[in-house]
Amino acid sequence: MKNTSAWNNFIENCNTINTTADLAKFFELTLTPAEREKIAARYMILAELIHGKKPQREIAASLNVSIFNVTRGANQLKSASSADKKLIKAPKE
Repeated sequence: MKNTSAWNNFIENCNTINTTADLAKFFELTLTPAEREKIAARYMILAELIHGKKPQREIAASLNVSIFNVTRGANQLKSASSADKKLIKAPKE
């Protein structure tokens, strides 16, 4: 991203929101439905990779995403620390 100060402002704004409902409203204002769907899919991919026992192809099938997206998530996790991975909560069944 070219404008890191804008990203930091966005993150700081998110951090000031105290309720899940208000955070959901904020994301509805700032993100399109397609953007929210992509973020949710990315989160679920990472959560499944970190906490699940499924192979990548099964994750792709169960989340209805491409294997490329799952592999990209797996590659990103290779450089993530254990502490960073703990930021991703286990998916709810």
